[in-house]
Amino acid sequence: MTFGEAKLEAVILGLLADQGYPHTLGGLIDRAPEEVLIKSDLREFLAARYAKDSITELEIDRVIHQLEYLPASDLYETNKAVTKWVADGFLLKREDHTQKDLYIQLIDYSNPAQNHFRA
Repeated sequence: MTFGEAKLEAVILGLLADQGYPHTLGGLIDRAPEEVLIKSDLREFLAARYAKDSITELEIDRVIHQLEYLPASDLYETNKAVTKWVADGFLLKREDHTQKDLYIQLIDYSNPAQNHFRA
């Protein structure tokens, strides 16, 4: 009996499920196959996390746009930028320029249950 890719995938998904990460088949996710971001999850997360800051739909769109349209010409620098944004967060200029810039964190480290994880 061989331990191939399918078995390895099943083991990893089982380990993730044991930690509370749900598995969703790629074809069931609301996104185009070539898209990396699950925009609906990200929108929901940002809207809930920054509701007290009155984040707008346009601001959420700008965060998604910033993540979506990084240059593919230098994948190393792009991956480095995304990793930094995920780890450290970044400032978002507000739609209303009279409001203070909003510090966006893509992971809620203080309340992990608020994050949306999928395997």
